[in-house]
Amino acid sequence: MKKKSCKKLRQIRSSSLCSSKRKKHAKSKNCLKSSSSHQSRLPVTCGYKEGFLDLKKYYKRQKCILSEDHWFTPPEFERFGRKEKNKKWRISILCKGITLQKLIEDGFLLPKTFMKSRIHGDKKKKKQEVLQQQVVESAEKSNGSKGENDDDIDMTKFEGPTLPVACGSDSGVLHKCRFAGERCGRCIRTENSWLTPEGFIKLSKPDGIWRKDIVSNGVPLGRLIKKKVLELHTINCDCEICQELDQHLNDDVCFVCNSEGNLVCCDECPRAFHHHCHLPAVPEDSPGQWTCTFCVLKNMKGSSQKNQQDIMSSPVSQYTQHCQCLLLHLLRECMTDPCTNVPGGSENICGPMMLGRVKQNLENNNCPTVQVFVSDIEYVFHHCTSNRDNDFSRMMSRLMELLETIFKP
Repeated sequence: MKKKSCKKLRQIRSSSLCSSKRKKHAKSKNCLKSSSSHQSRLPVTCGYKEGFLDLKKYYKRQKCILSEDHWFTPPEFERFGRKEKNKKWRISILCKGITLQKLIEDGFLLPKTFMKSRIHGDKKKKKQEVLQQQVVESAEKSNGSKGENDDDIDMTKFEGPTLPVACGSDSGVLHKCRFAGERCGRCIRTENSWLTPEGFIKLSKPDGIWRKDIVSNGVPLGRLIKKKVLELHTINCDCEICQELDQHLNDDVCFVCNSEGNLVCCDECPRAFHHHCHLPAVPEDSPGQWTCTFCVLKNMKGSSQKNQQDIMSSPVSQYTQHCQCLLLHLLRECMTDPCTNVPGGSENICGPMMLGRVKQNLENNNCPTVQVFVSDIEYVFHHCTSNRDNDFSRMMSRLMELLETIFKP
């Protein structure tokens, strides 16, 4: 939010209170005294709400803003004015067009904090958790068990933007850039969702300690925090990750091409796509909620009674979502598949480009049956492998695996 430019004190008080032409610091001091002795209330606004700031209550950190016959603290008045997303009441609340932050900076108001009791309770709970963790770590050091010496940790395993993590039988991938703390930062990507460390540990150990029980390459996250592999945010951190707790539910890169950009996010799973990468393509001006092909197929009620042979001879129109889902999987995998860069193979017919032609044929309804669609993919595999039997066999094995999973009768 842009700050509005600060004007002279006469825009806030009547000019009669501060008429003498003195230096700025002296003028500010005199006006502040004048305001406290002759005018104990300031007119304030937040959004479309108007009220008065009682200076005596303000300096006592009480409910100091009167609006519509109710008293509010500044943070409460910010929410009352529908500006709670800012989470900076000093900027959200204005006095005759000037933010309270500017009045504080110029010395017209003294800075005061208005912390909710819940926050104090959270801090107390956080301190208890820290003390508990210190007791656990102290016990671990006293045990002197093998592998718990920091010098024994191979730090090369923890380089890069992601870390494999596990807790009990559950596993996922921790993205360092999303990590913030126990309850903030959906940093662990599982197969079905993004979770905070607290959410991840609840899957198998609801009463566990996340710093101890969530491990990466056998090392607890608590030790990785000590080694500066992970950066733990402070309790009062106001970054987007810590404040927007309901955000970051989807991936930061496209599911198909693994690159950033203007992405459309599925409302039922953590996947995200470029408009043109998804099948079918998503209109860029498409409003409202949106569900990807994978979730559409998952939500389809009933199952086909046909066997594999009958499915192959069926029209593609009866299995459109199945074919789209299979092709999206293959397009994703061929981006990093070593067979797409086989020496001696033509770049013009390698994986992504040739599968792009299969995608175009599918979109243009040029595949009369499922068998024709599958045959087009087999043709691509044949050319991509450049007569490498091992690669061709491996790719065909993957195709058969996807066919069996996606076209499950």
